[in-house]
Amino acid sequence: MKQHPRRRSKCRTPAPTLHDLLRQPDADFYRLPDLEIRSGRIVTDGCRRVLDFAPQKITLDVGSTVITFYGTALRIESLNGKRLTVAGRVARIDFAPKWEVDANEAPHSGSR
Repeated sequence: MKQHPRRRSKCRTPAPTLHDLLRQPDADFYRLPDLEIRSGRIVTDGCRRVLDFAPQKITLDVGSTVITFYGTALRIESLNGKRLTVAGRVARIDFAPKWEVDANEAPHSGSR
């Protein structure tokens, strides 16, 4: 059986240069929410306000993003300035652009 040499794809992306790797991040990078998991708690920096609060769901406004925590026995343990600590059993975290949040998900949206 005759073997054919493998052909290399000519469409290769160049490797990033050191300059590209060390460049300043985009301006939007600094407006992203900051989340830390600390001993079973989630600490958020930049929380502007709490949009919805229930033992199964907590929704936060963090600037241009809305973060929703889903789980059981969720509670807000502390709110100090813009730092908020969520405790409980978190099953899922959703991130959505602020202006694309579904009207049915908004707090106090009327009948369901």
